[in-house]
Amino acid sequence: MLERVVFPFRGAELGGSHVATFTLATAIQRQSDIECVVVCPQDTLIMKEAQRIGLRTVASEEAPTGRNNAMTDVTRITRRRAILQRACGTGGSAVHCNDVNSLRAWGLPARLNGVGVAYHHHALNRMWWPPHLVSLAYANAVICVSDSTLAAMRGWRRDATKELNPFEIDRSINRTSARQALLDEFGWPADAIIVGWIGNFWDRKRPEFFLEVAAALQRRDRRHRFVLFGRDGDFSMAAIRQLAIKHGVNAATAVPGFRQPVEANLAAIDLLLAPAPREPFGRALVEAIVLGTPIVATRGAGHSEIIGAWGGGVLANGNDSAAAVADLCAAVLAEPGRYRLSPARVDEIAVELSPASYAKRMLRLFGQIAGPRESRGGRVAMRPGTARQPNQRPEH
Repeated sequence: MLERVVFPFRGAELGGSHVATFTLATAIQRQSDIECVVVCPQDTLIMKEAQRIGLRTVASEEAPTGRNNAMTDVTRITRRRAILQRACGTGGSAVHCNDVNSLRAWGLPARLNGVGVAYHHHALNRMWWPPHLVSLAYANAVICVSDSTLAAMRGWRRDATKELNPFEIDRSINRTSARQALLDEFGWPADAIIVGWIGNFWDRKRPEFFLEVAAALQRRDRRHRFVLFGRDGDFSMAAIRQLAIKHGVNAATAVPGFRQPVEANLAAIDLLLAPAPREPFGRALVEAIVLGTPIVATRGAGHSEIIGAWGGGVLANGNDSAAAVADLCAAVLAEPGRYRLSPARVDEIAVELSPASYAKRMLRLFGQIAGPRESRGGRVAMRPGTARQPNQRPEH
């Protein structure tokens, strides 16, 4: 019988996939007696956020990292098994791995402990690296977050299925108040046209291209202002400010860093510009659609899937110039109401992506793979692919 779900992490920073995982964990604890436990490096943002939202944490006794070493993974098996045992206790448990590095590190120790493993695939990589491929054998179930990630995985795990991430969005945020707070903070005029960025500053997300578009918009209309919410990645916040100077928009650009709640950030802006060409899904886009903030995003992968399914904005081509994308932004800003969904449609999306219904589906999966259990014929761990996926119905 399932008593707890363990979520191991290897890094230190919070991203969209972490938010989705924590949303799942809090929904599970809210609607059941099942405990959710986070295993992660000590004193990281991940640990602090887990504790803030009421999840039990267990220190992984490892430094945060985004990389794996095959030899290290082998030599730490015994220690990791002991840490997982501490996290799992004596009852039935399942381990949920949020990325392939966590799966490589914690999947085998979990299976050796007789505990089932679910791997949640958030990336667009095709898993060709041999250690990644080996780690897929540790997973009893593989869940992908979009059509694009599912297509990338299906060549290796034909049993993989799609399950959209959950969203818990506070729709009560007052757009007028959120906007005024931002204007007051940065001393911007009341008629400012605010274009925003939501996301950490990774090169693949193209933060410099955002600023190139900003410069093109500023040449059109000096009322434009730009705000970039996010944490350091390949670019630091200081580097982003230097790029704003380089492109001549520093006087009109604010880089306040990562802020919560994200709803206040999105409600304060007039347009969300998301220039990343290959996002596995695009959490900020969904949040913007629900809150009524129009979007200009680069075509491809998750962005195309989201806009194609729900609307809410327009898509630029990956090779469009900054001036061409600025044209799209200007067109959307000229008719923002055209890209806002009806309240009834927003209600439908909110129900479709609600944490409660998502948690119910995932709990069924976790219950199927939970361990340790008594085995037949001396076998403890299930073979990969033997778990029925969240959106499959039992056969009668």
